[in-house]
Amino acid sequence: MRQELRHAAKGLTLVAVVMVLVACGRSSVPAGAVTGALGHCDTDVATDNTVVPALLPTVEQVRARQVAADQFGGGFRVSGNDAEIAYIHDLSAQLRALGATEVSEEPYTFTAWSPKTTTLEVVQGPAPGPVKVAYFIPSSGSTGPQGLTAPVTYFSALSDVNLVGAVYTALNQQSPDNALLAVQAALQNAVGGGVSLAQAIASANVAGKIVMYDAPKLALPIGAFEALSVYINDASGTMGPQTPYDRPFVNQLLLIGAIDKALASAGAAGVIAVVDYPPSAADNAYVPFGGLAIASVPGIYLDRYTGAALKQQIVDAGATPVTLKLTLDATQSQATSYNVSALIPGACPTQMLVSSHSDGPNSIEDNGPAAILSIVDYFARAPASQRRRGLKIVFTGGHMVGSPGINAYIAKHQADLTAKVLTAIEIEHLGAREWLELSPGTMALDGLPEPLVLYAGLGSVQQDENIAFARKFDRSLVTIPLPFGEGPAWASAAGLPKIQIITGPVYLLNGPMPDVSSTFTDYELQQRQIAALIQMILNLNTQTAQTLRSDQNFPNPAVP
Repeated sequence: MRQELRHAAKGLTLVAVVMVLVACGRSSVPAGAVTGALGHCDTDVATDNTVVPALLPTVEQVRARQVAADQFGGGFRVSGNDAEIAYIHDLSAQLRALGATEVSEEPYTFTAWSPKTTTLEVVQGPAPGPVKVAYFIPSSGSTGPQGLTAPVTYFSALSDVNLVGAVYTALNQQSPDNALLAVQAALQNAVGGGVSLAQAIASANVAGKIVMYDAPKLALPIGAFEALSVYINDASGTMGPQTPYDRPFVNQLLLIGAIDKALASAGAAGVIAVVDYPPSAADNAYVPFGGLAIASVPGIYLDRYTGAALKQQIVDAGATPVTLKLTLDATQSQATSYNVSALIPGACPTQMLVSSHSDGPNSIEDNGPAAILSIVDYFARAPASQRRRGLKIVFTGGHMVGSPGINAYIAKHQADLTAKVLTAIEIEHLGAREWLELSPGTMALDGLPEPLVLYAGLGSVQQDENIAFARKFDRSLVTIPLPFGEGPAWASAAGLPKIQIITGPVYLLNGPMPDVSSTFTDYELQQRQIAALIQMILNLNTQTAQTLRSDQNFPNPAVP
């Protein structure tokens, strides 16, 4: 192990903890595109890794490229909606304008769950009338336009279930790839003195009722990340082992689906999860998503204060049940979206790949495409000495619905990826500022950057580059390989060495949210991160193909 490594990686249990954090279309080649000036491919190993400052993006360019996403649905670009499709076409146009070749949009299909109406009303109780809904629970179910009228019961027995212990137990014994199934199984067993979820539900008699419960709150300490890290930059001294890392989307991402499915199995008619955050953080949070958003019964979220008021109505009603009307009118249908790919050619056929996803609820989820446009702009104008290898650009979709985009792209292009790509770099959520509940009910920026995580193969040159990157940025952690972000598929499905760069701010899945673009993103930080990513790619291009692939059970390409 290199001397650079500050911390030894610890066991699978803590890996599981971080896991919680969890037909061609249009194509074009610009007229007059010239690659001859790049010279002959005598070697694909570059000797020039000096960044050209004049080619770096300005802070104003970085800002404009991210804010551009807000033109489309206010930034709310959920997989396959009109806003995402328009954004995809815009990304293709920008790639062409920057000089990329082989710009292509390739369709893929998936099942889309689309809510039309979300309301809640107290029909019978101490204070009849409408109740403010924070958001729907994605993919949970549908009441139809007529809604669901039923008595509500508060499921307090969930507090008797050792949810954290169940997660630890399940993921310590199972492959992280099967996280949801493992957690569901563990919740059915008593853990650490708690009761099983099935026992808790049986005692509550939920059949035919709308079940209200407090969404779990897993306050992970930063120490969980430190134990998984091979390098930590905590120059500000703000990431002590006991510093809490509490994010509402983490709590809801893994456990909500499992809890709601268990309630559905017990006959619950609907669910209401109360998120222990004020409205500014609880409202419009699109979570769970992807494979963790599972069908159960129609469900919605309430914020802390709205939930407390409804609980009080239940108490005040005494033996008389409070009756609610929950309306979550949603449809399922086949939908089509597109993966975008392009190339900045090099003298040789080998390539470095940069990728991110095009869908998300706000401009930072995901601003990877915006950052990659700046990287493309650099390499399209870079000297030939820095373009021995090509730069492959891939923007995949479907992150919010289980990643059908990246899976479709890999399935279609596996042979080309095998033959040419030496490292895949997945870029997500750059420039994020930390936004926390600094006093009860008050969410505010605390003046710090959101912790940033990088990971690659242990002992690889990619990991060395992650460490070099992290040295430049306070509150950065280089961890062992972990199964979160969109990037793992480049390794698990395509078999490529990969680097994942990602943050997870509180507001990550809230949208549309104009403050993300205007206030919550530090564009000067993002500009420096983009410059560091360009340096990373230049450095990796000085390594041989064999070195870049040395930690993979994967054939090396034929190169000079």
